[in-house]
Amino acid sequence: MTVLRPFRWQPYDGHRHAVTHGAVPLQATTTLCGEELTIPATRLGNQEWCWPTCTDCDTAWRNYEGIPLFPRQRTPHHRQPKEEPRQATHT
Repeated sequence: MTVLRPFRWQPYDGHRHAVTHGAVPLQATTTLCGEELTIPATRLGNQEWCWPTCTDCDTAWRNYEGIPLFPRQRTPHHRQPKEEPRQATHT
């Protein structure tokens, strides 16, 4: 199995924190924001996966992968003016 990302999200203490992708159940690990935790032996419920993302973990992960931070600054979007529809000419 190819790992696409070096980290994964793990709910802990009211937030989703980033841990190394290879962390296994019952392994002690440290999140990207510095929290020490043990990966639970069983998968947490759906509610915990909806907890807000830890902003420190999110920032560290984005910096590691070179992903822009949120909120992204808007870039000017220049649209080309639409051409007026041509009228059919009858001769």
